[in-house]
Amino acid sequence: MDRLIALVLLHWKLELRGLMRARERALTLLLVVPWLLVFAGAASIFVFAGVRALRSDPDGLRALLALAVTGLGFMWALSPLLAGVSFTETHDLTRLLHFPLPLSTLVLSSVAANASQPMVLAEMPVAAALALALCDHPAALPLAFVGALSSVAFMLVAAQCAGLAMHAVSRNRRWQDLALFLSIGMAFVFSLLPMLFITGRHWAVGGVLRTVLHRDLFAASPFAWGVRAAAYAGEGNLAAFAAWEAAQLVAVAAGLAVASVMVGRIYRGELALGPVRGRTVGRARMRLPGSLGALLEKDLRLAWRDPAMKASLVMGLAWPLMMTFFLTQLGSGSFRSSGVVLVLAGFTGISVFGSNSFGGERRGLALLMGFPVKRWRILVAKNLATMAIRLPGLLVLLGAGLYLAPPSVLPAAVTVALTTMAVSAAADNYVSVLFPVSVPAAGRNPFGGGLAGGRGLGAALLGALCYLATMAAAAPFVFLCWLPLLLDTPLLWLLTLPLALLGAAAAYALMVAGAERVLLSREPEMLERVLAEA
Repeated sequence: MDRLIALVLLHWKLELRGLMRARERALTLLLVVPWLLVFAGAASIFVFAGVRALRSDPDGLRALLALAVTGLGFMWALSPLLAGVSFTETHDLTRLLHFPLPLSTLVLSSVAANASQPMVLAEMPVAAALALALCDHPAALPLAFVGALSSVAFMLVAAQCAGLAMHAVSRNRRWQDLALFLSIGMAFVFSLLPMLFITGRHWAVGGVLRTVLHRDLFAASPFAWGVRAAAYAGEGNLAAFAAWEAAQLVAVAAGLAVASVMVGRIYRGELALGPVRGRTVGRARMRLPGSLGALLEKDLRLAWRDPAMKASLVMGLAWPLMMTFFLTQLGSGSFRSSGVVLVLAGFTGISVFGSNSFGGERRGLALLMGFPVKRWRILVAKNLATMAIRLPGLLVLLGAGLYLAPPSVLPAAVTVALTTMAVSAAADNYVSVLFPVSVPAAGRNPFGGGLAGGRGLGAALLGALCYLATMAAAAPFVFLCWLPLLLDTPLLWLLTLPLALLGAAAAYALMVAGAERVLLSREPEMLERVLAEA
């Protein structure tokens, strides 16, 4: 037990050290905590009121709780694929394997350390509200709370196993690409669910839910066994509580055993998902002239080999089509024709933001900064490579524009996309320099360290704030493209479109010059951060 406590304290110490080293983590933690408190309070009130309202039908309540907890558990475990942010951290145990400790102790220490993650702490009031709503007598409250906590514990263990499985898949490039595109497909399917309600086909979802609840199809879900035990404890059925709680504890122990086996096979090199084939490497030839051309070609080659960039390319093709369907269901008349194309162009251009320009360099960042090249050329080359990845999405946008709007609107749509791309790329330079996050190398855990847990939530909130600031910076140029449409004078585009392009170009040049000065002043700190995480 003392070893387990020491390991948990070590994980917390490393988390605190990382919090003190990265200023954005402390800042975003201050921003995240109030929102999590509001979320925990609102969710607790909602859960308490909902469960109290359904107490008259115990069987239906248990079936509904099983469905809800199972959905929450799957979302929690697959959060890196569905949301891009891991709710719990899968710690890198490489440096602990040489100690004479059982693998189960290492895994249990990682799961226990996750109890301090913001999302886990936010679930505690919800679990307490659920236990309180299920109980008629105060004496049953401790047992009901234990049952709810056991379900939370299984969620943590399941998230640990899912993170280890994703780590194993990442050790093989083909499997990683396949898993990434499958996750994109899953997220795309889930994003289409609101379309059923917009188009009036919500009856299909309602029919499926009624069938699931009537037959209690999720009774066998291990995520919900603890919640079922809590429900029986609230009813005073101690025998049923003991049976379901025992099943939940066995499921937690089985999950820890599976995670221990996976840790042993992954970190000791026994898990190989595919053979490593040698290949001959020819002489590198740079086809673009000059230092800027060489940097651009280098970034394009790296982007094409990166699965995340391939995913961005696919989403750049699918996103305009989905947004076209969504926006055309909301309005009619001129908004369905010209306005929707300009809105799609803005979404296409703003997608450049968040490319994390220097994170993909990893250990090669020190070599890149050692080149005798002006820093603004490095920034411009990375921006051009990022925008080139989004150009297929712009072509899809033009195709949708030909279907939705008259051809006279297409130059305005292209101008909106180009101006927002330029401003977004320039703004992303500041984020990449001020808040560098290294992308893990192939074979390393892509869902642990600084990319998971509280930092991921904080980085997501900080990114949202920077995203809003970028939209505000691009708003004047977008307004110049909208003005002739609002005034119903298309000839005015002959004046406003060149002004928007020139203004965006000037803003891009000024922002790149400012980002270069920031990069020169923070280059040692950025190198230390990226190389320490790589």
